[in-house]
Amino acid sequence: MKKEFYKSVSFKLSVLSVIILLSLLTSAFMFNSQIDKLKKRIDYIYFGNYIPVLKLHTIDDTYNALIECMKKYKKCDRSSYFKKIRSEWKYYNNAYKSDSERMVVNKVDKSVMNSLNDEAKIPVYNSVINEINFLKEHEKKVAYKKRKEFLEEYSSMKDYLFYNMIILVFISFIFIALIIYSIIKKDNQLKILTKKYKLEAITDGMTKLYNRKYFDKIFDNMPFISNANKWKCAFIILDIDFFKQYNDTYGHDMGDVTLKAVASTLKTYFNKEYEYVFRLGGEEFGVILFDTEESILEECLKDVNKSVESLNIEHKNSKISSVVTISIGAIIYEPNSYVSCNRLYKLADESLYKSKENGRNQYTIYKEE
Repeated sequence: MKKEFYKSVSFKLSVLSVIILLSLLTSAFMFNSQIDKLKKRIDYIYFGNYIPVLKLHTIDDTYNALIECMKKYKKCDRSSYFKKIRSEWKYYNNAYKSDSERMVVNKVDKSVMNSLNDEAKIPVYNSVINEINFLKEHEKKVAYKKRKEFLEEYSSMKDYLFYNMIILVFISFIFIALIIYSIIKKDNQLKILTKKYKLEAITDGMTKLYNRKYFDKIFDNMPFISNANKWKCAFIILDIDFFKQYNDTYGHDMGDVTLKAVASTLKTYFNKEYEYVFRLGGEEFGVILFDTEESILEECLKDVNKSVESLNIEHKNSKISSVVTISIGAIIYEPNSYVSCNRLYKLADESLYKSKENGRNQYTIYKEE
């Protein structure tokens, strides 16, 4: 029993639903963690605004060292100081700046460039130092403001993405659950029938179609399945025209060959899921179709009439054709109409009789007067 359960569609679909749910949840949390990583990276970039501040500190210290040198020595060699200032200022000046920042930096850039000559006096350097200190404070304010704005945007974005992901997971799971429930329901109802009534011999030995005993089991449960699934179902009864005359003319062996040929045609045509073909006895066949419509049924019956006729099995003593033909009667069971199986069979049989009365080699679908 356990092995059968593990091999069942129900078990596999249950496992599938768990896997899908876990995958969706995992993707949600992974996506959330990626947002956290993104935040750290961008945070690092914004903290990078303090690197230019360090450059400004270096420039400030170099100017102060230059002033000390000029106070100490009348002929102070300024070239090494100028070189260092140029190098550090170039790095800072080339860093990304917004339009408003660039306007501020350009003003200071002129002062710095003008100060890098041997004719400049100490007050000029002091003035540049003041401007550098202003830039340092300005950089700190900009960095703080940008980081604050980013954190607000990040917090809002993270919440938005996270809650949307949770909603997506919830909706996806509901849809998956509904689909799986629908599949399991349909599968179980017909599987129960198949397993419950699967006897050693459920097929007709000659035609290999389902036999009358199996027909009784399926047919008795047809209204139940129709009501449970809100399906329209059809019962079709078929009869080979003038089959007694055929046997009298060609013999019973040829009659068996013809029965097999007609059975094979029916089995080949009605080969989809929820389509069952039976040999009811003698030259009479039955078909049960689950989940169908009248337009589909009518098209099927037209095709079946033509398919049997196109076998071109000679029938000299048929009163309607030179080849073997069939007459058909059919009825559609509407869900929750609660028509008994006995009445369904009787009405289908009456429809078959009408087809024979009206000239045979045709179909009649029962319609309430």
